[in-house]
Amino acid sequence: MRLPRGVAGARLLVGRPAPHHPRGNLVSDTDKPSAPLNRRGFLGAAAAAGLLGTLPTPAEARTAAATAVSTESGQVTGVQGSLRGVTVYKGIPYADTTAGANRWRPPQPAPAWDGVRAADSWGPACPQPVTGIPGDQVPEFGEDCLNLNVWTAATGSGDSRPVLVWLYGGDRALWSGQEIYNGSLLASKGLVVVTPDYRVGPLGGLAHPELTAESAYGGSGNWGVLDVVAALEWVQRNIAAFGGDPDRVTLAGWSLGASIAHILLASRQAGGLYHRALLSSGVRYTKDPALARGPGRYRTLAAAEADGTGFAARLGAADLAGLRALDAADIVAAAAADTAADFGHVLDGHVLPDTYTAVLKARAETDVPVLTGVCKDANGASPDLKPTLDAFQAYARSEFGPLGLADTFLSLYPADGDTAAARQLSAYARDEERVSTFLWATQFKDTAADSSAVHTYFWTRVPPGYDDTNPVIGTAATGAFEGSDVYYLLGHLYNTDRPWTSKDYDTADTTTSYVARFAATGDPNGGSLADWPALATDTPQTMELGADSRTLAVADSDAKLAFLKTYLESQTTEF
Repeated sequence: MRLPRGVAGARLLVGRPAPHHPRGNLVSDTDKPSAPLNRRGFLGAAAAAGLLGTLPTPAEARTAAATAVSTESGQVTGVQGSLRGVTVYKGIPYADTTAGANRWRPPQPAPAWDGVRAADSWGPACPQPVTGIPGDQVPEFGEDCLNLNVWTAATGSGDSRPVLVWLYGGDRALWSGQEIYNGSLLASKGLVVVTPDYRVGPLGGLAHPELTAESAYGGSGNWGVLDVVAALEWVQRNIAAFGGDPDRVTLAGWSLGASIAHILLASRQAGGLYHRALLSSGVRYTKDPALARGPGRYRTLAAAEADGTGFAARLGAADLAGLRALDAADIVAAAAADTAADFGHVLDGHVLPDTYTAVLKARAETDVPVLTGVCKDANGASPDLKPTLDAFQAYARSEFGPLGLADTFLSLYPADGDTAAARQLSAYARDEERVSTFLWATQFKDTAADSSAVHTYFWTRVPPGYDDTNPVIGTAATGAFEGSDVYYLLGHLYNTDRPWTSKDYDTADTTTSYVARFAATGDPNGGSLADWPALATDTPQTMELGADSRTLAVADSDAKLAFLKTYLESQTTEF
């Protein structure tokens, strides 16, 4: 959705969520705080009650670190996770360094090591901008960054637990699979959680004619997507040693991570490496203009190569050798200041074999169960919108006038002043997101998902307060902003400065239960959870999650649904 100047919603800022003590595991209903507690208050109360999973006893810590697990590269030991009974293995290499000759190449095999490696610290994050992130929250960076972390409560290699591979996201944010995406709660609910780091920005997306010429497949760019494929391959070969089932792998992520999962639904590179997909804020109807601006955007190979050639010239690099000789930090800094550079995905005919639409029409999309959703205050919706009535009406004329729909829009979303204009613009953005997701799911169900179900959601829970400890997700954003669902999908609540309440813990417990069941069976339903209907193409509804758990129409009225379908289906560009 394109908004007029001055109408844009709150900017997504960035931060570190944390684990939640699930009901029936460490904290009972009566143990949960009934009044808001920030990080310090919760930690003190939990410690006094003997419930704090982040402070294991010395015996627990020794037990977590004592048992070595054998991987293809060598043995590793882990450390106590954030919940008792969970072990985390940090910084395990799944591929070789990306420095030197390996820069802008597909990931190479990880080197082996002798003896037992203590997987007790995060590996370096892939080089990236850190603008706006407090210095004490900036991790170590380095090109030897293709590492992953594993959370598991399995007691041995024969457990065969479902696996969830989580891909980080963000917008001008900190991209890393470290503590920000703690997998302890989902591990305590029976999953094995894997968070790989992968290349982003110029080191993850640069295309260049010389790179294309040296590649085995005649393309370049998409290095970060290829990293994810290598991580999935590592999971297939190694996850059983951590108690995981390589035949039940869920590929999951939000924003940028969800867009990579979406590409791998369309790609031939990851066939058989995963068996379900969970995409938070990552897919849209393939004619939705918003695709051109979000993390799912892509460029043709020719356009991407031209971008790369121009970027190299502005860096003063005459050729690929010159680019590889530059310091990674200098490349990242130059890209951050270069408004002409774009390092999004590339339609290279290999990693992304064709447009999203063409892949669907060819019935070549991967047929796996999909769970996908969007957040209430995203796509231009926000409690902070302050458009004037004139700007709102000008937006209606510019966006819908060429289709003869401006008057229809203004009658469906009427406003007689600035306050009403803000309310109606957010109402439209929320309807548009739900309808766009429904139309994509209908495309997927009609073409790819012959046997698999699709479940969609609309996230409505507003995280309380603000979070200055979190450099990735919604530090100062308001409402149910994009990424607000991530706290609850992973259930990682404490260790932040948000004043979580008992309702937040209940919501995280419910949401992670849906996620755990989906990862285990491909269906989020079961037990005492509210019924979540699978998508039916003739029934335009979704599941509200967060503030409530109930079915919800994809637009506030039939007339609005008809208007939005007409608007989206009339677009001429098919992504």
